[in-house]
Amino acid sequence: MGNGTKMLNKPSKTSVKNDMRHLRNLGRRLVALSDGTLKQIDLPDHICLSIQLVKKMSSNEAKRRQISFLGKQLRNMGDSDLLQVKKRIASSQPQPRSQPEEVHSWHEKLLLGGTRAVEEFISEYPNTDRQKLKNLLRSIFRTKCQDKKPKAKKKLLDYIIHLHG
Repeated sequence: MGNGTKMLNKPSKTSVKNDMRHLRNLGRRLVALSDGTLKQIDLPDHICLSIQLVKKMSSNEAKRRQISFLGKQLRNMGDSDLLQVKKRIASSQPQPRSQPEEVHSWHEKLLLGGTRAVEEFISEYPNTDRQKLKNLLRSIFRTKCQDKKPKAKKKLLDYIIHLHG
């Protein structure tokens, strides 16, 4: 009977392992951040030191062990501090921008228009690779005739976004 009450208060092995896995993933995210971003997050010195050590290591196994140690250090921080760190990481990473209407309008113009639309686009964006643009348009019209999936349209849109932004 005495053992039953102890087991109710103790977290399961699975939940402890899942918590450690989440902390290791948080450690990996911290290691992936740039040094300037890490300074903005304002972590304790011993955690910053562990992160710098991981960044200097070349052996994958050594990195894995150090990240596990970093997870252990993060576990000792406290829940409110961890939540603050996660919020700071999320706020420091750039949010994906929505594609402006101008990009979509150029995409439509290039698909519907001929050489005139290409010339207008090139005059608007002078750093355009004319040959690449024409090849993308050619492949779009080729896939229309062959009834293939429109991968070329996506490539054209990506190229316009790259030039636009």
